[in-house]
Amino acid sequence: MVVSRWWEQCTYVMWPDRFMCFVTAYIPGPQHLLLRRTIARWCNLASALCWRGISVRTLKRFPTIEHLVQSGLMTAEELNTFESTESPYGKWWLPLIWVTNLIRQCYDAKLIDSIILRDLLQELQKYRSGFGMLVMYDWVTVPLVYTQVVAIATYGYFAICLIGRQSIGGRDEPDLYIPIFTILQFLFYIGWLKVGEDLMNPFGEDDDDFELNYVLDRNIQVAYLLAEDLSDQLPKPKVDIYWGQKVPMVPYTRGSLKKPDNVFTGHLTELKFKAKDMDFVEQNSLMEREPGLSWPTVAMMRAAHLLPRKKQIKRSCSASSSKQANTFGENSALKEDAIHETD
Repeated sequence: MVVSRWWEQCTYVMWPDRFMCFVTAYIPGPQHLLLRRTIARWCNLASALCWRGISVRTLKRFPTIEHLVQSGLMTAEELNTFESTESPYGKWWLPLIWVTNLIRQCYDAKLIDSIILRDLLQELQKYRSGFGMLVMYDWVTVPLVYTQVVAIATYGYFAICLIGRQSIGGRDEPDLYIPIFTILQFLFYIGWLKVGEDLMNPFGEDDDDFELNYVLDRNIQVAYLLAEDLSDQLPKPKVDIYWGQKVPMVPYTRGSLKKPDNVFTGHLTELKFKAKDMDFVEQNSLMEREPGLSWPTVAMMRAAHLLPRKKQIKRSCSASSSKQANTFGENSALKEDAIHETD
């Protein structure tokens, strides 16, 4: 549970690359540069506001909202708008509302159509959902009783081992002077306990915790790069060196050829069958059941279009009529025998 919780929190650390790719594709051109950069800045502002509430490193980097203004992620006018919005339950999502309103203004100005508006809003909601899940994980933590029970059970077990694993008095020589297996148990159990305690809070200041300051720096640089430099960047299409080759072979280095990869085509590709097992069965002989073979049912043959429905109905009707005729013949024969006996 602890490991899965730790990894799920890692997957909810959001990156603005996908959303900004949609923005640069749907709202291109140098005339919309300010709009794209504003969207990129507001997306990163939302991540900084959210991570301040769950990460110690991010909180130490931005202790107050004014530090966000000084860092350039928020303007003074945006700070006034942010502070004037009354919400005692957190306002980290407010910059994403600004992005939504800005996209709607683009739709009202006929810069984008309704389909593009839907795509952008869907991608923005996916971006927002990651921050919402991190807030939920920070709110609903692992129950304290669970950690207390595990810690007390582990330390209590080894406290008992200090006495229970000692040699019994009266013997000439103890079996072992050093309890090797008890020492190994102590190292393993205490090590697992410490690992679990570290994984419970991945947003701390340990060496293996999530470095959200690096993620924020990277997201800011990539978002501005997508909004400005890469918006209209397009290398000229040219003929590649593998032009006309049906099976292009990319060269290998000597180091990569020391252990070549195997071409995987499926583990059953080379499976061989007997010659008689590979012969198709004729459709006319499907009803003739051969011993030792599991023949398909009528419903399966009908679903596979091997047996026409009309033919099957006619066959079932003929079978039922013949069965009724046989029953009627047996009843008439019994009546005749009874008459002869009475005579």
